[in-house]
Amino acid sequence: MSRLRQALLRIGRDVRAYWMFALAFSVYDILVQLVFDAFCPVAIVTGLPCPGCGMTRAVFFFVTGQIGKGWEMNPIGIGWTALAAYFCMMRYWLGKSPRGLLQAGGVLTVCMVAFYVYRMYRYFPGDAPICYTEGCVLERLLPGYRTFILNYFAG
Repeated sequence: MSRLRQALLRIGRDVRAYWMFALAFSVYDILVQLVFDAFCPVAIVTGLPCPGCGMTRAVFFFVTGQIGKGWEMNPIGIGWTALAAYFCMMRYWLGKSPRGLLQAGGVLTVCMVAFYVYRMYRYFPGDAPICYTEGCVLERLLPGYRTFILNYFAG
């Protein structure tokens, strides 16, 4: 059996095993986009960006060769893109169990948090993805929340 056929069979097995997760994720995405016009639960509730804000766009830009745009959205996305490529190559193409995924993911997560603290200190509120999400839940529930947050982070 060819390597390509084996890889496609492995992908098919994973699709059959995880289709419910993909469906639940898609339903969540559609619902929160319709109701809140946002995806991130942190932004929906607090209006603040999360450490992963801009990550999906960054990975998309990196994968499509738009390195500069990806770097602007979230430079840590290049690490997640490389980790995903490694995972796919090992699992699907070579049929081996990828090693070190949790450790690499942990390092990337620490880098994301550190970069988030830097961006929040340096750039918030600013351009996407480091911007305030208007109409968040806390803004709707607490009078003066938006003003407090923007004044607090503005210095």
